[in-house]
Amino acid sequence: MIDVHHNIDNNTGVKAVVFGGTTEGRKLCEVCATNAITVIYCVAGADGARQIEGLRNVSVRAGRMCADDMTTLLTQHKPSLVIDATHPYAEEASRNIVVACRDANIRLLRVVRESIEEHDCASFTDISDLLVWLEREPGNIIVTTGSSLAGEFTKLPDFQNRLWMRILPSIESLNACLEAGYRPDRLICMQGPFSEELNRAMFRDMDARILVTKNSGAEGGFPEKIHAAHSLGMLTAVLSKPVEADGVTLEEACMQIRNLCV
Repeated sequence: MIDVHHNIDNNTGVKAVVFGGTTEGRKLCEVCATNAITVIYCVAGADGARQIEGLRNVSVRAGRMCADDMTTLLTQHKPSLVIDATHPYAEEASRNIVVACRDANIRLLRVVRESIEEHDCASFTDISDLLVWLEREPGNIIVTTGSSLAGEFTKLPDFQNRLWMRILPSIESLNACLEAGYRPDRLICMQGPFSEELNRAMFRDMDARILVTKNSGAEGGFPEKIHAAHSLGMLTAVLSKPVEADGVTLEEACMQIRNLCV
């Protein structure tokens, strides 16, 4: 775990720990900065850390953590509240956060994104079923599910010529795809979310017939991707997000953060 930068007064205790790297995580940190609430913001990589550069009262920890690492962090700082604002598909991270909060006896809130209905999409809960479907369908494929699944798509025949991968502009994401065997000219490293117009221009330029994506909600630009693909007559395949336990909206989480001022 790397302490990227530290903007917390050493004489002030940490009131909250937010696990993020998402739009929701950035918003929660902004609320903390505005209300002079000390917070530790935990992200997996440096990209998430750059989202909140310059915010006062925010200490950023970058690096993947197991449950024991999280428990150590929470036990050391004893925050009043932990908020899990990680990506809806970051299942392992969320499981680790639950274990750490239980072991450290810290109150936990999970921020849940509002679901977006998947109209006219082929939906899959298992990557293996998705790959079988893709193998049957001809044409170029644009994959926007992130570099963590890059290795899975190499199981498709002729993946080096059929697939385009759109990934985050990080060294880790790029290396993961290159090491998996993807051609450099088939990798698009850009930070989203993207407008419908930009998605459409990319898909058209790739001569893509199939879009593969996750249902990342409005915050992740899911509607813009789907609308762009459908406007070009493309097929859309969605890896449906896991069923989430009870959680709170971003607005409710912000209110709970502000209550720490009392």
